Amino acid sequence: MRKSLILVLGIMLLLSSNAIMAKEYVRCPDPLPAPDVITTFGPDGEPATWYTELELTPEEVEQVRGLNLKAAYELVSESEWSRANLRGFQDACEMLNITMVGVASSELDPIRQKANMETFMGLDPDFITCQPQDLHLAASTFDPLVEKGIGLVFLSNIPTGYEPGVHYVAGLTDSLYDMGRDAADLIAEAIGGEGKILTITVAGVNYVCNTRDAAFRETIESKYPNIEIVADGGFQAMSEAGPQASGLVTRYPDVKGIYVSFSNPAVDVLEAVKGLGRTDIKIITMDLDSVSALDMAQGGNVYGFAIDLAYSMGFGRALLGAYHAIEKPAPKYVTSPSFVVTRDNLEEGWLRSFGVELPADLKAALQHN
Repeated sequence: MRKSLILVLGIMLLLSSNAIMAKEYVRCPDPLPAPDVITTFGPDGEPATWYTELELTPEEVEQVRGLNLKAAYELVSESEWSRANLRGFQDACEMLNITMVGVASSELDPIRQKANMETFMGLDPDFITCQPQDLHLAASTFDPLVEKGIGLVFLSNIPTGYEPGVHYVAGLTDSLYDMGRDAADLIAEAIGGEGKILTITVAGVNYVCNTRDAAFRETIESKYPNIEIVADGGFQAMSEAGPQASGLVTRYPDVKGIYVSFSNPAVDVLEAVKGLGRTDIKIITMDLDSVSALDMAQGGNVYGFAIDLAYSMGFGRALLGAYHAIEKPAPKYVTSPSFVVTRDNLEEGWLRSFGVELPADLKAALQHN
């Protein structure tokens, strides 16, 4: 509790200091030092820039505020992780006098994303931030925005053929490889370093999930010789993850753990496992959510999460939009840290990732289990 209080006060102090626009720099909240080796690379193969290097000087802040900018924001999905990103973006926009003229969600659907972008274009924003879907076809969605001079700040994924500073401002992501590696270490810890496991992963082309999933498999294969991935259940729609898990657990009843690409489908996997009465199977996934976190707090199937700084990632994307508006050179690709959350550090991890206190029901579950 003491650590959580200190972290809350730290974030509040940072945000309040940022609000003194005439005197202070504006930077991403919760700055953590860069690792000795940055494992995230941009589409050009160059190491990404660490997120703490994003900043606006006091003079630049006043310049941005005077422009009365407009922005549009597309969520990846209606998840708590996406909402935490949005909160960070909104808070930065408030500091910088940027009006949000549109908010929508792609739900990982490129057709829906195209419709959202067409709607956004009619709102005449200065910049838009989103995660491109179906990268080989995404250029056709974003080309009209580029032609109109609207700045594009991408989350993790970059459309095929797009060049920074030409077609888009910058990309910002998390430490994708590290998250996959962390998830592998977690599942090894959860099952005692040996046994059979399943993976339930995104089947399509998705740079974020594909990179994290590959890092998970690579780490298991190279670091844990006594753990065997017996099958992978691929899903295109998130609703397919639960049935995939149910069928594979039935086929391989001796599995001890399941890795899922991210938290939304992990909730369906959790329900499927519980429906089979398998309280012994441990689940590891990416990104926090209330359902999975509550199960973990109660000592259920979910053992842990590999997570990122969702709030700070949204905040940083607003800064990159401001870079575009004042024609400040932006780093091509920006990365931020990953870390592990288990039952032992759920309260602190929730605050650090989402920028808000752990919900009361989750606190109560931690105290009573």
